[in-house]
Amino acid sequence: MRVTSEMMVANSLRRLSTRLERYERAQSQLAAGSRLLAASDDPSGTGQALGLRASQRAREQEVRNASDARSWLGLADSQLQAAVEGLQRARGLAVRGSSSLNADERRAIAAELASVRDEMVTIANFAHRGRPLFAGYGEGPAVAQVDGVWTFRGDEGAITRRVGESDVVQVNVTAAAAFGFGSAGGDVFTMLDELVAALDAPDAAAALNAGIGRIDGARRHVGDALARVGANTNRVESARRRSEDALAATRGQLAEVEDVDIAAAIMDLQTQELAYTATLQALARALPPSLVSFLR
Repeated sequence: MRVTSEMMVANSLRRLSTRLERYERAQSQLAAGSRLLAASDDPSGTGQALGLRASQRAREQEVRNASDARSWLGLADSQLQAAVEGLQRARGLAVRGSSSLNADERRAIAAELASVRDEMVTIANFAHRGRPLFAGYGEGPAVAQVDGVWTFRGDEGAITRRVGESDVVQVNVTAAAAFGFGSAGGDVFTMLDELVAALDAPDAAAALNAGIGRIDGARRHVGDALARVGANTNRVESARRRSEDALAATRGQLAEVEDVDIAAAIMDLQTQELAYTATLQALARALPPSLVSFLR
């Protein structure tokens, strides 16, 4: 077969191009810190990396959900704790009011009980990011007085967050459950109004003594809500830790699949650089001087 100068030039340029591609690829891998620059580099590894990245995004979302759930539950806990303190204060006032007191002292206790009721309404209607904390999926205040009757205006919807692969946790309690709407003892707000009114009645002591038992029942309702919040907080914390552990493991697996070995990459770059330089030098002896000068 006759070998022409044109064939020598074409073959030499093809070899030089191949060396240059390998040299550029070694540079790109080292610069990017990844050995998977294209799916064709390692089809199996690329598929594994895609699966790991999907898992990583899911775990990251679960951690974010857990953070949001902790915010909801933490606020619910603090507000319900304040409600327990308010009811404890109301109980102390009811005990004082059941004693033999003059009219001025009873009016002062009535004003304090009214203040406790207002505080309880504020707690029940507390909003988180513009959304009522105790109204379920309701958009307005959870509790309001409608035609003189205290009414729960939210709904019983359970607000949930997925905090793990198989962990979905309710992050809310409703004012209906926490403040006794529909219970045998009635709601907290009506009860406090009746205690205020009882202080002006001739048989105030008897009404207030009965009211003390109703306050204790209201405290049990709030305590039950607090217990649910505490149990769900523990579930969220446990799920968050599992998701964080899984996320760390996934990131480690992804690094094993994708990340380049820096020492090996540097050695490969040096090898490709030497090969490219050697190719240029070899071609300098085989090609016409003018072309070699241009290539060099």
